[in-house]
Amino acid sequence: MDQLLKELSLIGGVAAVTLVSYLVMRRSGASRTANANRLLSGLLGAFLLLGGVAKFFLPFTDMFAQQIALSRLPFPALSAFAGQAGEITAGIILLGFFIGWQRLQGPISDLIFALTTLLVVIIMLVAVYVHLHPDVPAEVLPFQSKPPVLTVIIMALAILNGWLRRKTRLS
Repeated sequence: MDQLLKELSLIGGVAAVTLVSYLVMRRSGASRTANANRLLSGLLGAFLLLGGVAKFFLPFTDMFAQQIALSRLPFPALSAFAGQAGEITAGIILLGFFIGWQRLQGPISDLIFALTTLLVVIIMLVAVYVHLHPDVPAEVLPFQSKPPVLTVIIMALAILNGWLRRKTRLS
């Protein structure tokens, strides 16, 4: 129960920051699609960055290590590093797009955004595998839940975010 409260407070903090950002962003004069893309980039970025950084602290460190070990991912130390570094990197990049959306335009920015979206999808696919692995108990998973509901939602939001970016750039 204590773990659930910690995770819910983390998500609540991200949601509060996102709501305030949205209220400020509405006045930017950008299209609804551009605002949705920017908002979703900020939400995903904050969520991934906080999730990656949380893995440096107990009990998240232990839970993450157990997930890696029990799911038998190859090269456990490298898998743990790649997962955590990937979350933090993707989070920082997406927050960069959220903050500097007007300056981050052009083909190089589009490529970086697309690669970041791909990174998030890959991270979430691995997370789905871990959730569904029969040797990984619910107690070591986020929200102590076997079905990867949040993971699939994050993956869908990342794909939607990539589509919104493409739609915004083409219009």
